[in-house]
Amino acid sequence: MGIKLTIDESVFDYKKGKKIVTEVNGKTIGECLNYIIKRRPTLKKAIFDENGNLCLGILIKVNGSFVYSNHLITSVKDGDAVEVMKFTGG
Repeated sequence: MGIKLTIDESVFDYKKGKKIVTEVNGKTIGECLNYIIKRRPTLKKAIFDENGNLCLGILIKVNGSFVYSNHLITSVKDGDAVEVMKFTGG
């Protein structure tokens, strides 16, 4: 069992209707995101800025609850669900 990672279509400004749902491994949110980026390198520009920080407007939920700080070092464990989305206003 791993961590269920969902990357919402809102992260892909140019690809409406595309959502990624996959299982990843890692002990932190950052490790989980790096796991998927190794397999899908084009995701890096959608999630991270040129300094390696989350892009402006990226929101993260773990098990349905928003993570408000220390996003990349927040611990996760097998069976957790991580969702990545982008604040779109409204």
